[in-house]
Amino acid sequence: MANQSIPQIYLFLSKCFSYPKREFYEAVGGAEAAEELCALIEGLPFEVDFFNGIPSPSLHQDELESEYINTFDMGGGKTLYESDYTGYRDDMCSRDIYEDILRFYEHFDIKLSDKEKDYPDNLSVELEFMAFLSKKEADALEFGKDANPYRLAQRDFLERHLNKWVDKLNERIQKRIKEPFYKGASAFMKEFLRNHLLHLKEVLKRLN
Repeated sequence: MANQSIPQIYLFLSKCFSYPKREFYEAVGGAEAAEELCALIEGLPFEVDFFNGIPSPSLHQDELESEYINTFDMGGGKTLYESDYTGYRDDMCSRDIYEDILRFYEHFDIKLSDKEKDYPDNLSVELEFMAFLSKKEADALEFGKDANPYRLAQRDFLERHLNKWVDKLNERIQKRIKEPFYKGASAFMKEFLRNHLLHLKEVLKRLN
């Protein structure tokens, strides 16, 4: 069964941790956005704790832009790049992380934007890649094709990358950031990634 909620949630999370453009700011500012996200969560094939929800931004759009820059772009131990978290893992250095991520992208013919100067280990880029893989899985199921290569890639990417550092990022966000929107989005992201990985492992085990 094809599930389109998963890629849509990954894209939503990617936008949450991208520079807060006005279009996205206006989209997440009302009750309708919360209802749409709840509908996506209800459509998931696994449980996700969404009890606290994701609050709308408490700041005006220009203030949220400044908050984003000061919080994430200026460093201070709260950056959104996997390579900044190598001190919490003993399996890969920064160069290994870059090379491994690029192998994933190249295998699926993913090219990063030269215009926006994306880094391969940026959180939003990694989340977009998961949106791509989960959409490929859903499309394969819809058209009766083999979805396992995309499931395996998602499992491996979560295990080797996102789930290696997002917990530590979430800890920092909860302790050091005041904006409720980022605190809520980060807590939900951690829960979503963890449960998606468990779901993938269960499906792959059942099929094998």
